[in-house]
Amino acid sequence: MTSAPDHLRLNRYLARSGLGSRRGVEALIATGRVRLNGEIVTDLGRRVDPLSDLVTVDHKTITLPSSWSVYAFHKPAGVVSSLRAQGQARCLAEFRQREDLPAAVVPVGRLDAPTTGLLIWTDDGNLAEALLLPRHRIWKRYLMTLDRPLSPEAESLLTDGRIELDDRPCLPARLESAGPDRRTWRFWLREGRNRQIRRMILAVDRRVVSLHREAVGPLELGDLPSGRFRELAAGEVEALRSTLAASLEDPQLDDDLEV
Repeated sequence: MTSAPDHLRLNRYLARSGLGSRRGVEALIATGRVRLNGEIVTDLGRRVDPLSDLVTVDHKTITLPSSWSVYAFHKPAGVVSSLRAQGQARCLAEFRQREDLPAAVVPVGRLDAPTTGLLIWTDDGNLAEALLLPRHRIWKRYLMTLDRPLSPEAESLLTDGRIELDDRPCLPARLESAGPDRRTWRFWLREGRNRQIRRMILAVDRRVVSLHREAVGPLELGDLPSGRFRELAAGEVEALRSTLAASLEDPQLDDDLEV
């Protein structure tokens, strides 16, 4: 999908090698676990020539892949979006192991434990970073069921940006009825603050009964079974990258956490 550039900053080199997000690899560098040509390096901005320099992490050689993999995953309910166990809850590690995916392929972002649906996985650090950067804003579509019908007034509050969370207003969202009783809706969101949809619904005196992410930008979950992966075709990945690039035209900011 891409070729190695002439030189890269060390933190970008590690991220593109699939060692995690930019923030995560910076922690590796800061703690002295990274060596460049045998020398411990803590300078995030050191330049790496992928063709001639030797980069190691914990004495293991790190190289740029010639291509990257991107997967759609259907997260089941009750699974925490972490590769590490958290108490008695199931985590994502068992699904990666079952599919025999490389360790460099990791989930991007999170869905809270009760939420089901589309979660993107990749070993492309650049793509993972782009999906998480606040300035990259793409629509994500959810199917939700509420405990009580949503009134027209509440619908207006949810869609026009008048609800405030964390001392700042939410961006305008989109809603479309998906059932005759105004309890089932499709919800389009361009933010991802912590449990945002559930908190927005609570702000209009309703409660989310079920929440399912159907799409991220142009990428659709479709009929992928729960707990299974599907590797994306090259055209799907390029469409996702193009949507991310186009989103830079929107100057507003957000956070990408759990929804």
